[in-house]
Amino acid sequence: MLTRGVNVLVTGGTGLIGGELLRALIDHPIGKVWALARSRNQAGPALRIADRLSRTSSGIDPDEDHGVIPVAGDISADRLGLSAMDYDEIRNEADIIIHSAAETSFIRSDSCSRTNVAGSKHLIDFGRTCRRNPLFVYISTAFVSGVMSNKLVHEDESLRPENEHHNEYTRSKAVAEQMVRDSGLPVLIVRPSIVLSAGLSCLQFARAILWFVPLLKELDAIPVNPAGRPDVVPVSFVVDSIIGLLEQPKLKYDCYHLSASHEGSGPYSTLSEVTDRFYDRSKPLELIRPAEWTREMHRRVIRTPLQRKIFASLRNYLPFLNMSVLYDHSRLREELGSRFPALPPFQSYFAELLGVLSTDPVAGRMLNAVRA
Repeated sequence: MLTRGVNVLVTGGTGLIGGELLRALIDHPIGKVWALARSRNQAGPALRIADRLSRTSSGIDPDEDHGVIPVAGDISADRLGLSAMDYDEIRNEADIIIHSAAETSFIRSDSCSRTNVAGSKHLIDFGRTCRRNPLFVYISTAFVSGVMSNKLVHEDESLRPENEHHNEYTRSKAVAEQMVRDSGLPVLIVRPSIVLSAGLSCLQFARAILWFVPLLKELDAIPVNPAGRPDVVPVSFVVDSIIGLLEQPKLKYDCYHLSASHEGSGPYSTLSEVTDRFYDRSKPLELIRPAEWTREMHRRVIRTPLQRKIFASLRNYLPFLNMSVLYDHSRLREELGSRFPALPPFQSYFAELLGVLSTDPVAGRMLNAVRA
């Protein structure tokens, strides 16, 4: 797959996973690597891609010739918003399409539908016109399973677009994955669980998932099961897994969980202890099983206007925190064997990410905003 002369189109190259993938592809003796990107805030695709590569784990000088070909485009537009020249070049030469672009917001439903569903359809339509019948690598999410709790989920039981979902993000990703499966293109679907920016000092990526943690300093308790376990992986694990799969001459399956499973995630009680130590709390944050979180307890614990604002900001995230679902990665381990990437436990790098957040002025402004 990833062999000399193979040409790759990557969407979402300015994001967390896509940017690290671009950095990994640069090190391979392959052919062209196109990075599709929109212009934003007067910054064109070339500037945005160079900036993202400068913030990778190894960091590339933005003025360095990194070998990636930035391409102006937009997956939400017909023909991907490509110029006629770029459209013809990529359509004639692409061997692999890696679709990493996504709207990950839990609250912007319209944007999720537009980017994740309509955008995937546009990219599928483009792939069907490509001369070399490219492999379509879709970066999905393990949460396409929808609402579940307290179980270990395997790949074959996971895709459920029709299932109840906690938000439009996971539903739209499930719908898009089904579209990819039905496209007729050769496909490889990878489903990361919760991906964190361990090893990167980028504030933007640390804040994307963990933005709410600094707010917990203002609360005495939250309705989270202390024995529950999140399935969390560092971005390096996800990227190394994708590259490892693409380096295989033949794959046994077309879908893999890129997840911690039983190995990489400790209980919330352990993560809470890390948080208590980091913020030097005089009183530990109390984790209470949701079934025991009564109205009376809520009134007693969430007392002040500030606490009520903070708790309201968490309402879209508490269902995810309390799923306690792990995603089996036996397929990935079987496929990669001795090349299965390092999978450090979440608690081993959680404090590092809290350190990144602590230097973030946006986090301070966020806390001041809920205090106002």
